[in-house]
Amino acid sequence: MKKVKKDTFFKTGIWIKEQQGCLTIGSLDSNDKGIMVIPDKLRSKIFEFENEMIEALYGENKALFNPSIINIEKLFANIGKKFNQNNLRISFSGTKDNVFRGDYDEIFHLIEKFILSSLTDDSKQGKEPLIYINASVLQDHLCIIYRDSGSISDPLKLKKEIDFIKSVLKGEISYKLTDGNKSYYDIIIPSKQ
Repeated sequence: MKKVKKDTFFKTGIWIKEQQGCLTIGSLDSNDKGIMVIPDKLRSKIFEFENEMIEALYGENKALFNPSIINIEKLFANIGKKFNQNNLRISFSGTKDNVFRGDYDEIFHLIEKFILSSLTDDSKQGKEPLIYINASVLQDHLCIIYRDSGSISDPLKLKKEIDFIKSVLKGEISYKLTDGNKSYYDIIIPSKQ
């Protein structure tokens, strides 16, 4: 079986269509012109989900999608799921009135890099740090305070990420060391206009 890139279908999109008595599938990627027949086992599952998809698209509880707005609460919930084997304490405060505009993947991967900077070889052997992420959206700015229990994360190892925050995201970041060798990052990222 040919190796498929992770998330390919969900990033580029797919279409499913009934044609000549077969359920067919293809990619919305313009470079992939192949049309495949969906196997019977998968076909029956798709028909089971069809009603739920119709409800999501046309039902009373449908939710409109705005690609420029990031659901920060969902983003941090997904971070928590990705690192569910680690000791994360994530708190988010915000209201529906406070919206943050930006690129979901950029923010997700940025937070991911900070978490990975706190996980060392020792954390794989049971000496795992407790990672705290306090986030809020205030006046259209994403504010994050990030720290780990052992002050493991080193700003020298996150130079690319720090530069990305300052140059691409037009944000601010500071690294502060407090009494008792405790340290934390203070990150402020403005909404994209």
